[in-house]
Amino acid sequence: MAVHLSRTHEELAYVQRLSVQVLAVTCLLQFVSQLFLNASMLLPLQTKVPQLGFWELYLVRTGGFLVGSLMPVAGGLAVRLAYLRNRGLTYLDFTWATVLSNVLALAAAAVVAVLATGVLWIMAGRPPAAVLGVSAGVLAISVAALAVFEYLPGLTCRPRFQRWRWLSGMSSLRTSRAMAMHVFALCLMRHLLNFVTFGWLSQSLSGVWADFLAGGLLYALTSPVRMVNITPGNLGITEWVVAVVGRVLAFDLATGLIVALAFRGVSLVGQALGAVFGSAWLAVRKRP
Repeated sequence: MAVHLSRTHEELAYVQRLSVQVLAVTCLLQFVSQLFLNASMLLPLQTKVPQLGFWELYLVRTGGFLVGSLMPVAGGLAVRLAYLRNRGLTYLDFTWATVLSNVLALAAAAVVAVLATGVLWIMAGRPPAAVLGVSAGVLAISVAALAVFEYLPGLTCRPRFQRWRWLSGMSSLRTSRAMAMHVFALCLMRHLLNFVTFGWLSQSLSGVWADFLAGGLLYALTSPVRMVNITPGNLGITEWVVAVVGRVLAFDLATGLIVALAFRGVSLVGQALGAVFGSAWLAVRKRP
């Protein structure tokens, strides 16, 4: 990324278009987005650990994010699991709550992607075939994930699965419709805030108002990539995926990289704001 950006001096000048006001508002949007993310993870966990607090989980998630940035894939999960195990949560319950929030987050991202694609089609004509394909792919993956999550516990009740205790135990994991709808609504709100953030950054860099919708769509289409860390913080992977998909939406590679890096930056600031606020809140609550 550094080599590519260093060769595109004209596009790098676009960074000056990100005013202090734009960065401040997008950081605030990401702070609120982090609150919705935390709430979507808290609801299923509270069915097993009712006394788990909002800011308590937020700080645990933040610690897991920091560790996960250094140890991809399992680092963040290990931190959360280690803490929640001390609160009485089992491995199976933790897995169920984590998968539930991630599956519904993927479904919410697919809804945003499909709606944004439809609006873009109405406003600017038929999108490129690659955009339609990626949008359909995100929708198909989310539907498949929902189907597996819904029907797997029932399948594990069959006698052939009883020999594996860890698998047969999944038959007791059920999600109420009300719980699923609440978590889905929280995930949808988070993705909408991220949609606005990404669109605003894209529009600010390009100077074209039409790029607000295209930038938001770019976030929705690439949101599944952010769910699994392959490199520390997925640095390099997320940015290049955004840049490649963005090029299909008429963004040049440099602009796509800059938008992805700016979104990462404001997201980190938003999460840090939440950690500071949460730490102060818990400190005040603990005072005699």
